[in-house]
Amino acid sequence: MYGRQEGPIGTITAGEALTAKRFIDAGGLHTVDLPALGVTLYDVDSGDQCQYQMYGEPVVEAGGTITAKDLVKSDANGKAVSAGTTWDIKVCGLAVHSAVDGGFLRVKLL
Repeated sequence: MYGRQEGPIGTITAGEALTAKRFIDAGGLHTVDLPALGVTLYDVDSGDQCQYQMYGEPVVEAGGTITAKDLVKSDANGKAVSAGTTWDIKVCGLAVHSAVDGGFLRVKLL
């Protein structure tokens, strides 16, 4: 369930060292306070090309407890955190199922 990413893949130059399965923004950074461009597929160093999933339901690392159907946004490390049911510009997706800090979940990108 968690080993394979699905959906269109994009490439961007990493603006910092990036960790796999975390949200990324259009600047090549782990996004915070911005909508996500997608979710990183691999760990990469700053300046390297980073592949990311643009659409669909990628696997994302949780940065806290998330309940299925919660809206999720990114923390400062690109991990998914619950936004509850509050919609704003920071929302990256919708939790497909529940997860706890350090676990992984599928997120329907919005």
